Amino acid sequence: MTMNHLILLLILSLSMLVQAANPGPSVAGMEPEQAQEPILFSTVGFQSGVIDEVQGSTIRIDGRTYVLKSAVVVVTHEGEPLAVERIIPTSLVKFHLKEGHIDKMMVTLPQ
Repeated sequence: MTMNHLILLLILSLSMLVQAANPGPSVAGMEPEQAQEPILFSTVGFQSGVIDEVQGSTIRIDGRTYVLKSAVVVVTHEGEPLAVERIIPTSLVKFHLKEGHIDKMMVTLPQ
């Protein structure tokens, strides 16, 4: 075996050991009550407003109606996943538009 093959073998072995020692959660096998890691993303370039109404896949923010993308990512201000059905009117929102539809939202629910 050449030195390059040995190094490659060592790197692959270490990678497998690290993966075995720190298994990530399987999304399909996760229990609903298990805590999820916060979803963090930058809100630079996002628009902001106050949610007036949520109806199915549409949302009205500051009097303007937007369509939510089918794979919209919605999180609380703490990065916790939030179901669209749990959004409360009067919540503050920061949102990103992609192709005219909302693809990401960070919602601050009223306290």
